[in-house]
Amino acid sequence: MKIMFLIFLTFFPAIGTAQTTGGDERVTNDSTFTVELGDITVTAKRNLQRLSKGGLLTEVKGTSLSELGTCADVIAQLPGVISNEGVMEILGRGTPVIYINNRKLVNKSEIERLSSKEILSVEILFNPGVKYGAETKAVILVKTIRKQGEGLSGSGSINGRLAHYLSQSDNLSLNYRKGGVDIFCSFDYNSSRLYQQQHTQTNTQTSRDFYIIDSEMLIYPKFNTYTGNIGGNFQIDGNNFVGMRYEYSATPYYESKWITKEKVKRNNIKEDELLYDTNWKGKSVPVHLFNLYYQGKVKSFDISINNDYYYKHTSNIQTIIENSLTEGIEIIRSDNAIRNSMFASKGTAEYSFGGHTLEFGYEITATDRKDIFNNEGYHLPDSDDKIKELTGAGYIAVNIPIKKVELYAGVRYENTYSRYFQRGILLPEQTRRYNRFFPNVDFTFPINKAKFTLSYESKTKRPLYSQLSSSIQYDDRFTYEAGNPFLTSEMIHSFSLAGIYRWIFFNATYIYDKNAIISIFHPYTEDSPQNIMSYENFNHLSKYNIVISLSPRISRWSPRLRLNLMGQFFSIDTDSGIKKLNAPILFFNFFNSLALGKGFNFNGEISGRTRGDMDVVTLKPSWQINLGLSKSVRNWFFQFQATDIFKTARGSMITYGTRVTLDKWNYSDTQSLRLIIRYSFNTAMSKYKGKGAGISERNRL
Repeated sequence: MKIMFLIFLTFFPAIGTAQTTGGDERVTNDSTFTVELGDITVTAKRNLQRLSKGGLLTEVKGTSLSELGTCADVIAQLPGVISNEGVMEILGRGTPVIYINNRKLVNKSEIERLSSKEILSVEILFNPGVKYGAETKAVILVKTIRKQGEGLSGSGSINGRLAHYLSQSDNLSLNYRKGGVDIFCSFDYNSSRLYQQQHTQTNTQTSRDFYIIDSEMLIYPKFNTYTGNIGGNFQIDGNNFVGMRYEYSATPYYESKWITKEKVKRNNIKEDELLYDTNWKGKSVPVHLFNLYYQGKVKSFDISINNDYYYKHTSNIQTIIENSLTEGIEIIRSDNAIRNSMFASKGTAEYSFGGHTLEFGYEITATDRKDIFNNEGYHLPDSDDKIKELTGAGYIAVNIPIKKVELYAGVRYENTYSRYFQRGILLPEQTRRYNRFFPNVDFTFPINKAKFTLSYESKTKRPLYSQLSSSIQYDDRFTYEAGNPFLTSEMIHSFSLAGIYRWIFFNATYIYDKNAIISIFHPYTEDSPQNIMSYENFNHLSKYNIVISLSPRISRWSPRLRLNLMGQFFSIDTDSGIKKLNAPILFFNFFNSLALGKGFNFNGEISGRTRGDMDVVTLKPSWQINLGLSKSVRNWFFQFQATDIFKTARGSMITYGTRVTLDKWNYSDTQSLRLIIRYSFNTAMSKYKGKGAGISERNRL
């Protein structure tokens, strides 16, 4: 028997190696498992990633990913994800909606405080199904390890970041469980001081003159944010849950100081020098979010119902002291007050029959936004806008597995009525009605040991409420910003092919974006050097995105190579003719994790991008090197990171307008040191299952 088994291992080395050590079945950090057969133990490696319906599921528990530190660190290492100082983006699809245990993430600090050791898996949906809103183009689903036990549990963390200035964020979370009842609360505090340095050369050609404006800018933002939530969850029986959650957050203090020096040349002759002392002061108080949910099973139907109420009030004051060498001092002031409120309800149901699954549901959102903008000291118009919007949606989908292939098909219908008011008067020209169907199809099939998914989906993107504003903001003597109340929604068609074989993942997507919303610079008046940055619907924008991810495991070493090639087919009209912006951009990331033993883990990565075009912008090359070391000691976790150690990361770009070109060099305080200290006790996870409603609408607000 032993001889036959050794012969089997010789011809199939990928399955495992024979060891003489015994032991029970277990999972280790290199994602191997061992099974004892008599006095022979077989060690085999399992696939950590697999295709899921519309995306890619990555197992975290028992792998090197669980040693990275936080949930944010784990997400940043997944295929297609770009992370910049905690801001997540799925290339070609924008900012993802993130769920933790089916609950919509509202406070982004949650992924910073959730330990990677508490994560079971993370799933990226590159093609979210029709159960998600028509504006949701990417979803990240985080599942945590199910913990048992009752009583009081909790965690506390301190996160310090040292760059030009010291910033910190602290968290305390508590959960009390008794029987089928969970009571939980948490409090977050964030105090940030940042720094940004920028140089811009602006070239503007009017009908008579050519202007060159050189500007040097230093930006000093700082803010404090508080967030607290409290809630409860009640388990009626083994299949039914109800709960509620209230969250209050506030930014009582926000300030940003911009110091700008400008040199102006007109037809290559020095005309003026200006010094701008710009001060922004604002606050967001209060921000309320209330969620009430039910999740359960009624006969053969799995049902989930969520109701959300959201309210936010924001105010900003901008003061500019403009000192001109030729015209003296002028003071420009503006204030902006915005009030948002939203009610949303979402219900979903699933019915399984004969191995198939039928899904259907509804979503309703009602939004009210008031935006008042006043200018003082300069001849720009004021605005008093109000938008009331009502959207009703319904969807149905079916999942049909047939032997080794699987078909998912669904359709979503959305009806939106958006009314636009100025100074209390309804404007019919800016009032919109949308009635649209959004189909989605996924076809999954194997080829030998590889697995592939071919997908098509239809999505939309409605303008952000800020993009619909009629206000005009003064940036400097030559630059204004404004919204466009006449914008209409985009219609987006996506075709993709994804494949996976062992530790190799591939995804290729083509996107046709009808009525694409793009920011662009136009002349403010015909012969003046002033330009205004606004938004415009372009006829269409075609884009493609190719992702390749390699993630082998070599003993204690876990390398991950991710390559993302993103390109477009796009051109704009300028004074010098048609400008083609079709150069692709290659984003790269080579991450290395090394298990040193005794709870120590070392990681290092090099990431960056090549030069290429995105919308009306040519991004310049950028790269950086990050290093980190973490240590786990019982209930304690320590992590030290050094980011952009050679200070090479840049946000530099060239922006093209109809008669203007802006060449910008930018450094945004990326060189930093970060220390995380976390303590957890009796870590029972909350059973709260509220998923949230009106998520896309909340993001627009």
